[in-house]
Amino acid sequence: MSSPPAANGLPLRRNGKPQSCEPCRKAKAACGHELPICQRCRRRNIVAQCTYHPAPLTRPPLSPVEGGRVQKKSGSVPSTGASRYHGQNVAGSSNLLFLVNQRAKVSEDIRVSSSEFLGPTSFSAVFRDNQANLGEDLLVMQSEDEPSSETYQEQDQWWKSERLSLGTSILKHFPEQQLCWRLITRHILSCDVELHIPSMKYCLESIWSTYGDFLNEPRSQESLTTMAQTILHNELTPIPTCRSTAEWLESFTGSRLRWEIIGTFFAIFGLAVMSMPDLNSNSLVKEDEILRDRRKYARKMSECAEACLILCDDSSAVNEYVVWLMHHIHSLNTFYSGDASRQLWRRHGAIASAITSLGLHRGSDATNSPSLMVAELRKLIFVAAFVTDKQLATFTGRPPALSRRYSVCQLPLDLTEVELMADDESLKAIIDTKLDCNGWRKDTTVTQSTTGRAWMIMAIIRDEILELSLGPDIGSSYLRRDDVKQRSEQAYASLPAHLRLQPGDPMFLQSPSDMLILRVNLSLEFLLNRFLLERLPDDGAQQNKQDMLNTAKEMLDRIIILSANRDRLHEHQVGFSWAIVYFGIPTAGVLAMELLKQSKYPHLYPLTLPRSEVIQNLSIFIGCLGSIRPTQGNYTLCVRMRKVIRRILDQVLEPVTAAFEAQLTPSSMEAEPRFVPDIDISSVMGPTDDPDFAEWLSSVDWTKGPWVNSY
Repeated sequence: MSSPPAANGLPLRRNGKPQSCEPCRKAKAACGHELPICQRCRRRNIVAQCTYHPAPLTRPPLSPVEGGRVQKKSGSVPSTGASRYHGQNVAGSSNLLFLVNQRAKVSEDIRVSSSEFLGPTSFSAVFRDNQANLGEDLLVMQSEDEPSSETYQEQDQWWKSERLSLGTSILKHFPEQQLCWRLITRHILSCDVELHIPSMKYCLESIWSTYGDFLNEPRSQESLTTMAQTILHNELTPIPTCRSTAEWLESFTGSRLRWEIIGTFFAIFGLAVMSMPDLNSNSLVKEDEILRDRRKYARKMSECAEACLILCDDSSAVNEYVVWLMHHIHSLNTFYSGDASRQLWRRHGAIASAITSLGLHRGSDATNSPSLMVAELRKLIFVAAFVTDKQLATFTGRPPALSRRYSVCQLPLDLTEVELMADDESLKAIIDTKLDCNGWRKDTTVTQSTTGRAWMIMAIIRDEILELSLGPDIGSSYLRRDDVKQRSEQAYASLPAHLRLQPGDPMFLQSPSDMLILRVNLSLEFLLNRFLLERLPDDGAQQNKQDMLNTAKEMLDRIIILSANRDRLHEHQVGFSWAIVYFGIPTAGVLAMELLKQSKYPHLYPLTLPRSEVIQNLSIFIGCLGSIRPTQGNYTLCVRMRKVIRRILDQVLEPVTAAFEAQLTPSSMEAEPRFVPDIDISSVMGPTDDPDFAEWLSSVDWTKGPWVNSY
């Protein structure tokens, strides 16, 4: 028979006293029994843990998994009563956005997990150096109130109705099986896939083979809640150390499915939808009508992925799968906020923190990884984060979050996805027979690791260039420029011949579309390294400015190549749009302003700039900017740049007035024969309906510093 409740509504223990909250009960401390949060938990700033469990000594049931396949339960999941979320009753709520927003307000306790990386200057270094004398048990650090994995099962974390409700809401939006496979196929076809493709397909197959009864239509609240319970239970279990590929796959698939895997699929589905070309939007079958509004559907996928990340943050330490989830959410959000947004920069900072927390910046090999496959996949994770970091830092003009000075920048071995699935002994044999001494394949097969290696080589040079461009000693950085420039040339020359763009190669344009855009983008990345070095300030070095214009012209020529082959690249719209924004806008901006100076001061302009060719290429580039869809995050930036270049060309093509020519007397030309006045770009634009845009134009210097996010 249950005890009558106390005056404040709490149940009484057998001794007649009110029940204590979980932190006070575990610490054997006096609890004030206040609702919704006791005073002791308020003072200790652990309000998120202050809960009153209805049966604190009762363990929750094991995961409802039998024989590797989750079985449906009859009836509903037991309820723990009204759920408290900072004093708000949200029991039974299925509003996904409400739960995501409410969870974001909860302050997290800082915990030190034994699985997280701590460097040689950390507080634990001295103990770790003497581990043989202390024993491993003493080095597992937990705060007084941090639950162990066993204690987690005793807490109400499992039954927390807001987490269970959030998980159930997430699963409601998981696409049906046929649509899942269509979106995965689309993602592999059109995007730069950074996940291991065979593993990704195996995961999706295991989801439907294990949980198909729950996800098949019509879906019931009870079945989805049971599935959410199972996944929440899996989150409480640390990922085990795996010695083989099979063990590694089983650790996060089937009955061991985790929220980070579900969330990554949601992000992939959103990326696949946003990458669909316009010509396919009307070919969708009737049941996919929601995809006709791609931006709305992709945003829903993004919300579900974010919710999965919240559940991962709630229940376990960061792992490699969480980093992949964060990276794909970051990629998806570029479609909404653009590459220069504050929100995207904040998300990238979180990824960099997770990378260093896991110790991925210190390298991965057989000594610190359970298998060669896991070591290679960890390298690919770091490569994806490092390359993105350099590209984002270049685009915004902000310091990078990951530095080569604190990282072991390993290149992944050039192995195919299938070869990576082999056991360690077979993999070593493949490495000896199919790779050269530098880790490249002896044949011309292009894999995920191939592209990762190539971009990483360029990114390591870019990190040094950013150090010169953004560092405090920028005035003397030109002293190191020639050395870095020479090593940049050597780095590009070290790439296999089939990855480099060979000038005058008659067979280049006959390359498959994926190889065409890869080779052009890699060459543009190399030229951008040179362009950034030639932009470094160097008083009196007129030749450097001429070299910069020549490089800018060469970059624009290669973007025009992509534009001329746009029909072949319709399946690679994401890569084409990215090249226009990332490489094209700064390049075209420099050429447009120099063309304007040449037009305004033809007798004073000291540089060589082919006027007709540049005008034609800029006109084509205006059309490229117009091809960026309104659904993409950089659309507004492209519209503004298109307006700038169009009006500059209008000014350039206008005839020079006689009054202006009269001002260019021989005496004035001889006084300062190489001086070209700076041009206030807002004077070029004329009347505009957007005063903020005119103010932005006045602050733009296309040849120096970051300008993308100044508006």
